[in-house]
Amino acid sequence: MPQILLTGASGRLGSHLRQWFAARGRAFLPTDIVAPEDGSPVEIADLADRAAIDRLMSRDISAVVHFGGMAKEAGWQTVLEANIMGAYNVFESARKAGVGRVIFASSYHAQGMYPTAEVPIEIDAPYRPDSLYGVSKAFGETLSRLYFDKFGIECLAIRICTAGQPGTPREARLWFNRDDLASLVDRALDIETLGHRTIYGISDNPNAFFVNAPDAEFGWSPGHGSLELGSPDPREPLDPADPRHRLTGGVFAQWGHFDDA
Repeated sequence: MPQILLTGASGRLGSHLRQWFAARGRAFLPTDIVAPEDGSPVEIADLADRAAIDRLMSRDISAVVHFGGMAKEAGWQTVLEANIMGAYNVFESARKAGVGRVIFASSYHAQGMYPTAEVPIEIDAPYRPDSLYGVSKAFGETLSRLYFDKFGIECLAIRICTAGQPGTPREARLWFNRDDLASLVDRALDIETLGHRTIYGISDNPNAFFVNAPDAEFGWSPGHGSLELGSPDPREPLDPADPRHRLTGGVFAQWGHFDDA
């Protein structure tokens, strides 16, 4: 039976997608470099190990939901292996196996160096990554464009914003409800023609830093917004003296190089 290859299946978002897919009867093959905390079975594989990814991709895979890799800033070698080599191995293995669709977990940190005074930032604004992590996500998006234009692999790149519980008004402006994320992945898997798209993974929040242009053809919109949380309130003003509020990447934009002693 054709199945979805879900990378990063032990992470917070990957775990949510595992539960979402299972509840809806989707056939999927979960993989990660570590076992999940809930003890569910996953195939253990390192994204930097091309042979391991090839073995997974040969198991009647219909599409890839690529949420694996390093989910925060790290040193160069870690980002290189987990996010850059990992993304290349996923796309190249998919090409070799004849898999025609990838949903790629990107990040708003690919545009994290924009001043918050210039928001909202539209989806086609140039890359301004705030970290090596952000660079790796810009790489993955650009790689996906190559594999679509040259090899016909359809892709939705999702620039995921704050997918955890927001703790500040800033985070409430960036909130992405996890069911909104899962429904977006569903849409990308089910639409007849996906093409190549990039979208901000963000719910319907006031004062959002990032906005998606209407896309009637794609036909997805978030079902949640941060006002439903009650607190923190995204309408509250941000303290201009706090350096985390000056750039869209927040603390990522403040960190130095992680390879420095």
